[in-house]
Amino acid sequence: MSTLGERLRSEREKLGWSQVYVSKQLGLKRSSTYANWEYDLREPDLEMINKLATLYDVSPSKLTGFNEPDVVRESKEQYIVDETMKLAEDINNLPELKRKILMDMLEALKEDNKK
Repeated sequence: MSTLGERLRSEREKLGWSQVYVSKQLGLKRSSTYANWEYDLREPDLEMINKLATLYDVSPSKLTGFNEPDVVRESKEQYIVDETMKLAEDINNLPELKRKILMDMLEALKEDNKK
């Protein structure tokens, strides 16, 4: 998996452009601002990511890495696992009677959903 800076550098190098050239195209006062993005010392804001995507003729998601299937799948799967674990913990912390009521309600909802 690559970083935002690595993707920026890759797109720039594909076009044979210098950091100074890209900085000027973006209207940056200092080329060091852009260099810091490539070195992953800082990150551009969303508006600048859109400008970079337009300049490099790629989608913003390509620059940010959101189109990398492993990243998206892993984050979604991890989110589901985290939420499931939190829910299980919350249920286990309930008193026994309330836990039984909740389980009965879930069963009723499942039955209702089948109709």
